[in-house]
Amino acid sequence: MFVALSFIACKPQSSSDQKAVSADAEELQIYYFHFTKRCATCNAVESETKLALEMFFADEVQEGSIAFISLNLEEEDGKEKATQLEVSGQTLLLVKGDALVNLTNEGFMNARTKPDKFHEILRTQIDHLL
Repeated sequence: MFVALSFIACKPQSSSDQKAVSADAEELQIYYFHFTKRCATCNAVESETKLALEMFFADEVQEGSIAFISLNLEEEDGKEKATQLEVSGQTLLLVKGDALVNLTNEGFMNARTKPDKFHEILRTQIDHLL
Protein backbone atom coordinates (compact mmCIF):
# COMPACT_ATOMS: atom_id res chain seq x y z
CA MET A 1 0.00 0.00 0.00
CA PHE A 2 2.86 2.39 0.83
CA VAL A 3 4.42 1.82 -2.60
CA ALA A 4 1.11 2.46 -4.34
CA LEU A 5 0.65 5.72 -2.41
CA SER A 6 4.19 6.79 -3.34
CA PHE A 7 3.41 6.44 -7.01
CA ILE A 8 0.19 8.41 -6.65
CA ALA A 9 1.87 11.16 -4.63
CA CYS A 10 4.62 11.62 -7.22
CA LYS A 11 2.50 11.43 -10.33
CA PRO A 12 2.93 14.69 -12.24
CA GLN A 13 0.04 16.46 -13.87
CA SER A 14 0.00 15.66 -17.56
CA SER A 15 1.13 18.27 -20.03
CA SER A 16 -1.49 20.18 -21.88
CA ASP A 17 -1.43 22.64 -24.73
CA GLN A 18 -0.59 26.22 -24.01
CA LYS A 19 -3.45 27.97 -22.23
CA ALA A 20 -4.32 31.62 -22.03
CA VAL A 21 -3.79 33.10 -18.60
CA SER A 22 -3.58 36.60 -17.29
CA ALA A 23 -0.23 37.56 -15.83
CA ASP A 24 2.23 40.43 -15.97
CA ALA A 25 3.22 40.66 -19.63
CA GLU A 26 6.72 41.86 -18.73
CA GLU A 27 7.74 39.20 -16.19
CA LEU A 28 8.23 35.51 -16.87
CA GLN A 29 6.96 33.53 -13.91
CA ILE A 30 8.14 29.96 -13.51
CA TYR A 31 5.88 28.02 -11.17
CA TYR A 32 6.74 24.67 -9.70
CA PHE A 33 3.82 23.07 -7.87
CA HIS A 34 4.54 20.16 -5.53
CA PHE A 35 3.18 18.32 -2.51
CA THR A 36 4.73 18.18 0.97
CA LYS A 37 6.00 14.61 0.50
CA ARG A 38 8.33 14.63 -2.46
CA CYS A 39 10.27 11.95 -4.28
CA ALA A 40 13.80 12.36 -5.65
CA THR A 41 12.46 13.25 -9.09
CA CYS A 42 10.15 15.92 -7.65
CA ASN A 43 13.12 17.47 -5.87
CA ALA A 44 15.29 17.21 -8.98
CA VAL A 45 12.77 19.09 -11.13
CA GLU A 46 12.93 22.02 -8.72
CA SER A 47 16.69 21.98 -8.17
CA GLU A 48 17.56 21.52 -11.86
CA THR A 49 15.18 24.34 -12.83
CA LYS A 50 16.92 26.63 -10.35
CA LEU A 51 20.31 25.52 -11.64
CA ALA A 52 19.34 26.23 -15.26
CA LEU A 53 18.14 29.69 -14.25
CA GLU A 54 21.47 30.36 -12.51
CA MET A 55 23.46 29.11 -15.51
CA PHE A 56 21.55 30.83 -18.32
CA PHE A 57 19.40 33.60 -16.87
CA ALA A 58 21.11 34.93 -13.73
CA ASP A 59 20.88 38.55 -14.90
CA GLU A 60 17.18 38.26 -15.72
CA VAL A 61 16.46 36.67 -12.34
CA GLN A 62 18.51 39.37 -10.60
CA GLU A 63 16.70 42.21 -12.37
CA GLY A 64 13.30 40.61 -11.78
CA SER A 65 12.25 39.83 -15.35
CA ILE A 66 12.21 36.11 -14.44
CA ALA A 67 10.81 34.81 -11.16
CA PHE A 68 10.90 31.23 -9.89
CA ILE A 69 8.05 30.38 -7.51
CA SER A 70 7.82 27.02 -5.75
CA LEU A 71 4.37 26.35 -4.29
CA ASN A 72 3.17 23.54 -2.06
CA LEU A 73 -0.24 22.31 -3.22
CA GLU A 74 -1.13 21.48 0.39
CA GLU A 75 -0.70 25.08 1.58
CA GLU A 76 -3.16 27.92 1.07
CA ASP A 77 -1.08 30.04 -1.33
CA GLY A 78 -0.30 26.96 -3.42
CA LYS A 79 -3.96 25.94 -3.55
CA GLU A 80 -5.04 29.42 -4.64
CA LYS A 81 -2.50 29.72 -7.46
CA ALA A 82 -3.16 26.13 -8.54
CA THR A 83 -6.86 26.91 -8.86
CA GLN A 84 -6.11 30.03 -10.87
CA LEU A 85 -3.81 28.13 -13.26
CA GLU A 86 -5.93 24.94 -13.31
CA VAL A 87 -3.19 22.80 -11.76
CA SER A 88 -3.98 19.62 -9.82
CA GLY A 89 -0.63 17.89 -9.33
CA GLN A 90 3.11 18.35 -9.56
CA THR A 91 3.54 20.80 -12.40
CA LEU A 92 6.22 23.01 -13.93
CA LEU A 93 4.77 26.01 -15.77
CA LEU A 94 6.26 28.97 -17.57
CA VAL A 95 3.83 31.89 -17.59
CA LYS A 96 4.26 35.24 -19.34
CA GLY A 97 1.32 37.44 -20.19
CA ASP A 98 -1.23 35.24 -21.91
CA ALA A 99 1.29 32.49 -22.73
CA LEU A 100 1.53 29.35 -20.63
CA VAL A 101 4.00 26.54 -21.33
CA ASN A 102 3.71 23.28 -19.39
CA LEU A 103 7.11 21.56 -19.02
CA THR A 104 6.02 18.98 -16.47
CA ASN A 105 6.62 15.92 -18.63
CA GLU A 106 10.00 17.17 -19.83
CA GLY A 107 11.02 17.89 -16.25
CA PHE A 108 9.97 14.53 -14.85
CA MET A 109 11.50 12.62 -17.76
CA ASN A 110 14.87 14.38 -17.72
CA ALA A 111 15.69 16.29 -14.52
CA ARG A 112 17.28 13.34 -12.69
CA THR A 113 18.62 11.23 -15.51
CA LYS A 114 19.43 13.78 -18.24
CA PRO A 115 19.74 17.16 -16.53
CA ASP A 116 21.67 18.71 -19.44
CA LYS A 117 18.83 17.85 -21.81
CA PHE A 118 16.31 19.31 -19.36
CA HIS A 119 18.37 22.50 -19.02
CA GLU A 120 18.41 22.94 -22.81
CA ILE A 121 14.65 22.36 -23.11
CA LEU A 122 14.05 24.89 -20.36
CA ARG A 123 16.49 27.38 -21.90
CA THR A 124 14.86 27.10 -25.32
CA GLN A 125 11.36 27.59 -23.95
CA ILE A 126 12.40 30.56 -21.81
CA ASP A 127 14.20 32.15 -24.78
CA HIS A 128 10.97 31.90 -26.80
CA LEU A 129 9.06 33.73 -24.07
CA LEU A 130 11.57 36.52 -23.45
